[in-house]
Amino acid sequence: MIDTIFYFLFTICYVVLFLLSIKLIRKSTLSFYMFFLPLVIAGLIYDNMIIAIGAFIGEGPVLTFLSMFRFWLHALFTPTLILFAYGVAKHSNIQWAKKTVVKICFVVSTIALISYEVIKTMSQRMEIIHEYGIVRYTLSGSSGPPIMVIIVALILLLVGISLFRHTRWSIMAIGVAIMIVGSAIPFSIPSTAVINLFELIFIFSLYLTHRYLLKREL
Repeated sequence: MIDTIFYFLFTICYVVLFLLSIKLIRKSTLSFYMFFLPLVIAGLIYDNMIIAIGAFIGEGPVLTFLSMFRFWLHALFTPTLILFAYGVAKHSNIQWAKKTVVKICFVVSTIALISYEVIKTMSQRMEIIHEYGIVRYTLSGSSGPPIMVIIVALILLLVGISLFRHTRWSIMAIGVAIMIVGSAIPFSIPSTAVINLFELIFIFSLYLTHRYLLKREL
């Protein structure tokens, strides 16, 4: 029951972050690359909401259908954080981000990871999990951080470190590091919500970074 409350709270937090991100976008002088953050947040709103209400819906075709969109939103949206990271590097005037080949690498990496996730999602079946009062579906064989998440996190960490070296803004690098370390450490506590808390901190650090860059532009 406590995990259910946590997931509802995560959903509310992401809704607030989504609205704040859209507000930044509307008055932003930055490029469209920054739009990918609220896009990912929208997927996280749906993800946490479906996990929160899973126990109320119960195992069956309805939850299966709703859960299917969780996996597709994750496959299509999460890799676009690479493009957000490129936007951060570009608007921070980091020298290596000005090279055309770097832009191409970021775009190609995003497309490649989306394609990989789509193929993986199509090839795996869903399995039901009951734990700590939560009822949710997961893809078969999925354990530990997915390859796509690891690659995205490492790219964001690289940009976060470059941002710190160039502007002394450390929040992005710290947020990414917290998520990486938090995901890697096995916690022996009766909850599935810990990883999602690290994820929330991570996304919040990206929002703060977007806000910081906008203030520098104004």
